[in-house]
Amino acid sequence: MAHAPVARDAPAAPVSSSHRAYAMIRERLLRFSIPPKQRINEVSLAAELGVSRTPLREALNRLSAEGLIVDKGRGFSAPDLQAVEVGQLFEARLEVELSLVRLACERGGDADFEAIDAYLAESAAESPDASVDRLVELDIGFHDAIARLSGNAVLRAILANLNDRIHLVRWIAMEGRRDRTQAEHRAILECLTRRDADGAAALMRQHILHRNDDILAAIKAAYGHIYTLENG
Repeated sequence: MAHAPVARDAPAAPVSSSHRAYAMIRERLLRFSIPPKQRINEVSLAAELGVSRTPLREALNRLSAEGLIVDKGRGFSAPDLQAVEVGQLFEARLEVELSLVRLACERGGDADFEAIDAYLAESAAESPDASVDRLVELDIGFHDAIARLSGNAVLRAILANLNDRIHLVRWIAMEGRRDRTQAEHRAILECLTRRDADGAAALMRQHILHRNDDILAAIKAAYGHIYTLENG
């Protein structure tokens, strides 16, 4: 009797030059290698990334559509950290996260919450010397786990975009807040496991940076960090 053919994984699709350029430029933006308001020199950037102008322009247009860079008409630049706009981004993030945590409370299962509990245990075991980049990554992972449990892919994608656009301010705001952040994550999870949607939403509201004074302080600190990088 003939045996059924062994299933093989399909070969991975090649990454386009445009997608590769998009990923590399996005990483530079998130790592502050392209500081706010800096104009992007497409000629030199294409040479640095090893791509032609056409895929580079496709990548820049995509980043512009996502709000990660600004189209000035005659070229692109990294967005400025305007207090009003940053405040609106945090306000949007707050409303999205409140919806997500309520949906997760309704739709998540016990096993899902146990998985988040294990994730928080791993986060707490991270080295005390962990970089702020790593701490932000862990923080985003917690919030994305809740977003995934919501079952709403649209809201989850919106949250991911908002996190990209306020990455620098979140990075600054995370400094010195590790223990506090972990305690707040644990309290939110406890409400989720009790199916206490109102309690989880109230704690999420307290957890997310949204007061104007705090945002202004974080923006000021962010510019100070950028200045140090440029002159260090």
